[in-house]
Amino acid sequence: MADHVEMTKTTPMEFLYALLGGLFAPGLAIFLIVMLFLGIQGGMGEPDAAPLADKAVQERIKPFGQSVAIDPNAPKVERTGEQVYAEVCSGCHDSGALGSPKFKEKADWGKRMAQGYDTLLTHALKGFNKMPARGGDPDLTDLEVARGIVHMTNAAGGNFQATLKKDPEPTAAELARGKAVYAENCAGCHDTGVTGAQKISDGAAWAPLIKEGKDFLYHAAINGSFGGPAKGGNEKLSDADTKVAVDYMVEEAKAAIASAAAAKKTAAK
Repeated sequence: MADHVEMTKTTPMEFLYALLGGLFAPGLAIFLIVMLFLGIQGGMGEPDAAPLADKAVQERIKPFGQSVAIDPNAPKVERTGEQVYAEVCSGCHDSGALGSPKFKEKADWGKRMAQGYDTLLTHALKGFNKMPARGGDPDLTDLEVARGIVHMTNAAGGNFQATLKKDPEPTAAELARGKAVYAENCAGCHDTGVTGAQKISDGAAWAPLIKEGKDFLYHAAINGSFGGPAKGGNEKLSDADTKVAVDYMVEEAKAAIASAAAAKKTAAK
């Protein structure tokens, strides 16, 4: 005889719970899919975080100083004694580092000034004890070094003037060579004064330059200055030939100065 199983009758409330339970899982899956889609779509308009992070790091580690390219052919502007001190000498002489005499300290400078200007200048040019030649700046001209020395010594009670030793007189052979170099490389501008060059016959234009000394003029001609190119625009020209060309121009300028002075004296009579 088969057993008789009586089925329990489902109430409306139980049916509702079962229906909601069956719909919950698919509904949750659909909700998650929709939110994922919306998240992807919303993120499409935002910048990539990686490049922004890289940029932030680059900004953080960027050095404070910025590299500035310097044209080696740019005209050199001679610095004053105060500028030379501020840019080159103050690193040691402000504090007395490496045993250097402190700026404005008369006690530090007294014995040194007693050695004389020429000795101080020689030490500064060639280096002395722990002080490097030209204060460690090889681009300083002799006159700039002299100006720096005078600025420091006079601030400590000295009474020196920034002068250089008398220039050696060129030989006849050197002047002849200088004339030839001048004709080939310099005459195009200095004969006529084109591009603002000092005419070789213009004594008034040359007088203040001659007072600066030969080293100053050599440096200007070799490296470019007064608006003119280095070595007259001939990169293959040797330093020695450039110097003899300067010697020739200086001699011609001196002759022009003397001629102008003689003419003025004659006119005054």
